Amino acid sequence: MTLTLPERFRDATFESYEPQTPSQAEALRVARAFVAELRRTPSWAERLRALLGAADERLPQGLYLVGPAGTGKTHLLAATCNALMPERACAFLHSSTLFRQTEPPDAFAHRLADQYAVCCLDEVEIDDPANEMRLAGVMKTLADRSVPLVATSNVEPEQYLSTQLGDGRMQRFLRREVREEYRVVGVRGDDYRRTRAVQQSGRGWIGPSEATRPSMLQAEADASGPSRWWSFDDLRRATTETAHTDLISDLVALDYLFVENVAIANTDDAFRLLRVVDALYLHDEAPTLYFTAEQPPGEWFDPEQHAGIARAVAEKFDRTVSRLHALCEVHWAVREGDSSGQMQ
Repeated sequence: MTLTLPERFRDATFESYEPQTPSQAEALRVARAFVAELRRTPSWAERLRALLGAADERLPQGLYLVGPAGTGKTHLLAATCNALMPERACAFLHSSTLFRQTEPPDAFAHRLADQYAVCCLDEVEIDDPANEMRLAGVMKTLADRSVPLVATSNVEPEQYLSTQLGDGRMQRFLRREVREEYRVVGVRGDDYRRTRAVQQSGRGWIGPSEATRPSMLQAEADASGPSRWWSFDDLRRATTETAHTDLISDLVALDYLFVENVAIANTDDAFRLLRVVDALYLHDEAPTLYFTAEQPPGEWFDPEQHAGIARAVAEKFDRTVSRLHALCEVHWAVREGDSSGQMQ
């Protein structure tokens, strides 16, 4: 099992992280201190106490970096991984990789612990209580094997679905394991992908179809290399009929992907697009993405318009919107009084 950093984060360091808020500066400080403690050589007295089984103050089992999309949580996670390697082997995986495993969570965690000294888990999800139970099993086994876990998430542990649905056992686990054994650190601030210049290779056009379609047709005519033009209905159908890993393997064989008329009607649409965008964002060989839509991405699935599980998915979908802005320069196809049309 090889779980390495995606190419996008191979050069992430603590020095290249630029905190914009006090909480981001504090998260940077805590992450650096966590790495320093893991790399520290125990004293002779500490080793002796450990051999004798004497109680001793110990490092928290891990870090839980929590905050909205685009505040640099994954950068800090990747920087932690890079700072520990190669002295301490680190597994880096997205939570979707964990949740796709078919073996029992403790068996998967034991395989991790056999190969890695630290586990870095990106984007802990909250949309399925069964997945939360899988996560809990992995966390418990890693703790038993003394393998620290560093995780990122958009939600506080108390906001997991299991706590909302009244699972008392899970509520107790979250209070004990996460709040007591982990450093829970808020990483707050504005989404840097939408407020600062980032390198984007693709493009999105917002407006009525008669205004957006000619622009994307021209982009397709200018493209050289394997490409595919899909309506959003085509994309939805593909996510239904094709296994996710097979679909992504098919898409990354392309140089360009054009998706027309993106429109989110329900949580199912949102979740399907979320999985595709996340995979493309993290893949080393993802195609350049172009899309059209009548509404800007931030209005496709607004959390304020939903409740319960739909709201949880909508809050997670905000990460998809953020990553779309990293992949694509988003413009209004027609915007009176603004010749550039670029969206902020």
